Amino acid sequence: MHTVNLDQLAGRRVLSKEGHYIGHLEEIVAEEHGDELVVTEYHVGIFAAFERLSGSSIGTAILDLVRMRHRKGIYRIPWDKLNISDPTRPTVCCSEQELAAFQFTASVKS
Repeated sequence: MHTVNLDQLAGRRVLSKEGHYIGHLEEIVAEEHGDELVVTEYHVGIFAAFERLSGSSIGTAILDLVRMRHRKGIYRIPWDKLNISDPTRPTVCCSEQELAAFQFTASVKS
């Protein structure tokens, strides 16, 4: 098992397998398994940071103000599709075409 400190990953630029920049790692999702937290997915992209804001009415108002409430540009990358062996250069392990399947539209309830 590979161990990486989260502070080494958060905010890092994420590259595609082809070496293209796809966004910053904005959020790391983990679940409890016994006494451990296990990473399940990574949220990458310019709008991933705004996704966290969408849970509050203030966040929703901000997203509406800048017209970012229903935008693409967030990737939900499964834990096993991101190579973090070098925490300074996290790289997606699939092609850019496959990466498109992990993109989703952030949608907020009114």
